[in-house]
Amino acid sequence: MFDFTSQIANFKNNGAYSYNFDEVGNEILNPSSSMFQQHFIAFPMANSDYNNSKIQSFYNPTFTEFVPQSATGSASTLPQEIIDQINEITQRNQILSNQLDTLIAKSEITSTEADIQLVRDTILTLRIQAGQGKTATDFSNEFPYSPIPIDQRTATLF
Repeated sequence: MFDFTSQIANFKNNGAYSYNFDEVGNEILNPSSSMFQQHFIAFPMANSDYNNSKIQSFYNPTFTEFVPQSATGSASTLPQEIIDQINEITQRNQILSNQLDTLIAKSEITSTEADIQLVRDTILTLRIQAGQGKTATDFSNEFPYSPIPIDQRTATLF
């Protein structure tokens, strides 16, 4: 591999670049060449100032292609199958939340160690099913076994 650091530094500092063209005016680029001009090409970059009023006199600058269309009448924009799936998932999450609340209430009444472990395992299972975590290490060790924020979890390798 060829080292062009001095030529790159010269270009960055002085802006000097001599283009290498063939006989018909094409830029010659050859990655196996030892010539700096055949490895790189310089594109002059300039910030352009546009007159917005002139652009607006010819073109409409507001987006019309990607603006969502509002539903007409009572027709829904989502297919009924997707709405049914959303309703089913919402209903399952509500059932799991109710079971979780019931177990938390039962846990507050009983306090034996075996019951506490059983309730903890059940609560964690329900929390995992509800999508609040993936493993028992994703939750606090203290009641009500809340999910640990993602940035504070210990990294586990898969």
